[in-house]
Amino acid sequence: MLFKYIAFHYLKNMLIILMGLTGLFAGLDFMMNGSGLPSFNIKVLYIFNKWQESLNLLYPLAIIFGGIWTKITFIKKNTMGAIYALGVSRIEVFKPFLFISLTTYFLFVGLNFTSFAVAQDTARALKKNEYNMKRSEDLFFKYNNSFVYIGSLFPYERKLENLTIFELENDKVVKVLSASSATFNGSEWLAENVTQKSKTTDSNGNPILKIEQIKRLNTLKGYNPKVLNSIYEDKQLTLYESLIAKKLLSTQGVGTYKVRSDIYGKTILPLFSIALLMILIFRFPFHARYMNIGGTTIKALGGTLFTWGVLFALQQMGTTAVIIPELATILPVSLLWTYAIYTLGKAKKRI
Repeated sequence: MLFKYIAFHYLKNMLIILMGLTGLFAGLDFMMNGSGLPSFNIKVLYIFNKWQESLNLLYPLAIIFGGIWTKITFIKKNTMGAIYALGVSRIEVFKPFLFISLTTYFLFVGLNFTSFAVAQDTARALKKNEYNMKRSEDLFFKYNNSFVYIGSLFPYERKLENLTIFELENDKVVKVLSASSATFNGSEWLAENVTQKSKTTDSNGNPILKIEQIKRLNTLKGYNPKVLNSIYEDKQLTLYESLIAKKLLSTQGVGTYKVRSDIYGKTILPLFSIALLMILIFRFPFHARYMNIGGTTIKALGGTLFTWGVLFALQQMGTTAVIIPELATILPVSLLWTYAIYTLGKAKKRI
């Protein structure tokens, strides 16, 4: 009964704060940008996607603020004193908070495997009136020992146009393959009627250009059109696509700092909220006479925002490779969890 009682109040307070924060975020953005949207349907889609974006950004704060609100309310009503008078330990009191916060965390990690993760890009496309655009143009990237140019990519139709592959040897172009179109068969791209131009020599040893026609060419193995579009067009990826992109870029010897930072930002960074919640729950006194409720609340909220801001800034620095993503995200969150576990150990030794 006690577990359900605490869990109910914490979940209720967390949801109220989450809806309030995300509603304010989406509402203010809509007030600034909504007038430029062409129709009512587009406006609804825009504010819905901005709300999804704000959910992904702000749910760690709601986890902490909900815990602060619940604990302060219990202290003001002397509920905590009554609970401890029954012989309940601090660990038992924290279990409902841990269960709800972990459930919320895993829920949002799961959502990041879906289109929920790309709500920011959808909202941006709606704002720029580009929601009908289904292609990307002028992509240029490295593939094995070659460089690839794609004139137009149609990710939803799984095809591309104006494909040119420059094969290198000793940092010099030795062969150029070009095709008017190619289609993705699930694992690689298939181009037909390919023109191959290569440098060779005639019988007298003079350099000449050799032109051949190739009936079929299989290339760009593993380059899923949606992942390809997202990587080289600077767009958001779902967690599944990020994992594929990381593996793909690693095999090509291309820097993966941005993809790694994105993965850590969606999976590791939000864990700070549970660690900070643990610290705050165990650090709060159980009775109002032992604390200045107003001052303690302000310090808890301010400390939470400061910690979140620092971690978010570090994560952005990891995205731009100023700091390697592991140092930018994993290290500070690990340090915070170390202190949280230390606080937990101390809490076991007292009421």
